Amino acid sequence: RVLVRYPQQLRTIFETNLLNLPTIAWKRLIPQLFSRLNHPRSFMRDYVTNLLIDIAKDFPQLILYSVIVGITDDSKMRRIKSRDDNIWQRKFASTHESEDDIDEDDEEDDDIEKQENAVAMQNSFRLIYNVLSETKIHMLLNKLNYLYMKYDVLLFYGMNFG
Repeated sequence: RVLVRYPQQLRTIFETNLLNLPTIAWKRLIPQLFSRLNHPRSFMRDYVTNLLIDIAKDFPQLILYSVIVGITDDSKMRRIKSRDDNIWQRKFASTHESEDDIDEDDEEDDDIEKQENAVAMQNSFRLIYNVLSETKIHMLLNKLNYLYMKYDVLLFYGMNFG
C-alpha cells in the first residue's frame, strides 16, 4: 500500500532492495502482483511485469493459469474499443460545445486513460506469456496437446468401430 501511495519517493528503495529478494518470497503475493499490472504509473507496471517475468522463469507453474486467463480475456479490450469508437463518433457529431460537452470531455479523457492502461496490461501479459513459452511449460503444453489429440483419436475410434 505504501508503494501505491508514494511510488516516486520510494522508487530507489524499491529498485535496490525489493527486486533483489528471491522470487519465491513473492509466492503468496502473486495475485496482488497481477492486480498491479493495471497501475496508473508506467514504472510500477514495468517493475511488476519484470518481477512476474522473473517468477515465470523460476516457477512458471505458479503463474501459468493467471497469464493464460489474462492474455485470452480480450472482452475488456473489446468493451474499451467500442467505448472509444462511441467517443469519437460523439466528438465528430457535435459541432458546438456546451457545459454538457465539457463534462463529456472529462469522461472521454478518463476512457482514453483506461484504454491506455488496458493496452499496457495486455502488453505485460504478452511479455510474461512469451517468457513462459520459452520455458519448460512450452514442452508441457505441447505434450498435453499431444495427449489430448491421442485421446480424441481413441474416443473417435471407439465410437465408430467399437
